[in-house]
Amino acid sequence: MSALDENRAMFDEDKEISLTFARGLDLIEAFAGGERRLSIPELAARTDMNRTVVRRLVRTLEKKGYAKADRGVYELTPHILRLIRGFIEGRSLPQIVHPLLRAAAEDIGESVSFAMLDDTEAVYVAHAFLPARFTLNMVTVGSRAPLLPTAVGRVILAFLPDVERASTLARLPSQAHTPQTETDDAKLAQILADCRRLGYCLSDGEYVDGVASLAVPVFDGMRRVTGALSIIFPTNGHDAVEIAGRLAPRMQATASALGSALQ
Repeated sequence: MSALDENRAMFDEDKEISLTFARGLDLIEAFAGGERRLSIPELAARTDMNRTVVRRLVRTLEKKGYAKADRGVYELTPHILRLIRGFIEGRSLPQIVHPLLRAAAEDIGESVSFAMLDDTEAVYVAHAFLPARFTLNMVTVGSRAPLLPTAVGRVILAFLPDVERASTLARLPSQAHTPQTETDDAKLAQILADCRRLGYCLSDGEYVDGVASLAVPVFDGMRRVTGALSIIFPTNGHDAVEIAGRLAPRMQATASALGSALQ
């Protein structure tokens, strides 16, 4: 279902919903991804909206300072971060999460990220970057990751309540990002079961070729999964399974401290 169809369905269910506001949010989300500078035709294609509507919406963003234009191409400005300030500050993420992530990164020797579930994706809400270590520009605060091929997504899925996990899985697209991506439902179910048994998840080259990711769950006071800590590392010349077994306990200790701090 396209974003336009989803908006119409929501409006049919609840007449108090603003379709214009929903379209504006869809337009902002269209800037997510590797291409940050987009023309009106490109935005129209991404949002399934006509160009006239897109033009009005993006011009509104420009006038409010959330976007800027350069010869017919638009991109978001840092002003957009004001929209997430309430979420970040309301959870004291900078004060609580960053010191723990920084300590973990220095202990492990890799950049460490904290992600939370957002519908059918994981969104990174904090990141401790370690200079001179391996990193990807797709792992930054605000960036998103699919659930099935990534360790951070799988570990969140694995520890969701059974009904919620089944409902989420039913809405996930089966997409092969690399030749190593596992798309078989039965094998994925076993992978998630293994994640629950081990207490961590490893994805080896299934989202980005040549890159492995390791993730552990973060639980709240009720033992509900609230997010995940993750690291990424190149697989060339490295034994991903050995690295996971060696680093997972240290990441789990940080995840436990983080879960307690966020209560």
